[in-house]
Amino acid sequence: MSRGELGFAHVVFDGERLSADPHSRGRRLRLDARCLRGGRVAGAYAHVCATTDPDAVLRFDEPEVQQVRRDALEHWIPLLGAELVCLSTFSLDASLCGGAVTVARTPELFADDPFARLFRATVVQTGIFCAVPAPAGPVIERYAGVPWPGGCF
Repeated sequence: MSRGELGFAHVVFDGERLSADPHSRGRRLRLDARCLRGGRVAGAYAHVCATTDPDAVLRFDEPEVQQVRRDALEHWIPLLGAELVCLSTFSLDASLCGGAVTVARTPELFADDPFARLFRATVVQTGIFCAVPAPAGPVIERYAGVPWPGGCF
């Protein structure tokens, strides 16, 4: 079974740019594979709440990470498909969060990004992300280390 079938893919963040090329320099981060599958949205903006520091991690079970995910469910998920292209946490393994990314067609929504409370945010123009439809139900827990909101019941 490939990593994509497991529900995650990788991006590399060098502090200024995101790349789907696994050979790029920077911090390698897992994200929900649906964000990179399908027709890409050209000229989108990514609000990258992450750092290249390998020690900058939080456990997914920390209360502040749980609260940010709840806030994202309330605020961001309903916007998927219109202005919002996709969102995902960045996981480093089954229990560690390395940040998150929120992708939109314009950067105006990013001032309210809950993930910016966890990690410093950088806005990056990108064409590597795909539109992801809103999930059928609220997924708050991770499945086998898959970055949130990926996974299945």
